Amino acid sequence: MFLMFGIKNILRSVVSNAVAIFATSYLIDGFNVDGNLQVIGIGAVVLGLVNIFVKPILKIISFPINIITLGFFNWFINAIVIYLTVYLVEGISISEGFFSFNYLGIVIPEIYLSWFWTLIAASVSIGIINWLIRKILL
Repeated sequence: MFLMFGIKNILRSVVSNAVAIFATSYLIDGFNVDGNLQVIGIGAVVLGLVNIFVKPILKIISFPINIITLGFFNWFINAIVIYLTVYLVEGISISEGFFSFNYLGIVIPEIYLSWFWTLIAASVSIGIINWLIRKILL
């Protein structure tokens, strides 16, 4: 199955997922990752596998609601993918937490996030970081 995707693309996906998981654990207080590289690596592989096998099924099932919401429902599909990854990988967890951002004069004040909104924020963060890595670096 992996041969049709190409080893180079699989390695790119695993590396970008690992960096995105690591960065998201620092950006969002409620997205917790144990500090060792093994957990981050396993999380990156599991996230890649869930993206390959589960996400297309979810997109097909939710196609009508995705049309009605003009694609907004994709954020919830991404949140489900992150939830499955958190559920399958011991060492990655989601809890209630705070989100704030302060970099180069861009300030987002501290916001309290419940468990669900932490999951949504983590999926948005991982998606944006993956997109940036794949467009800029890889």
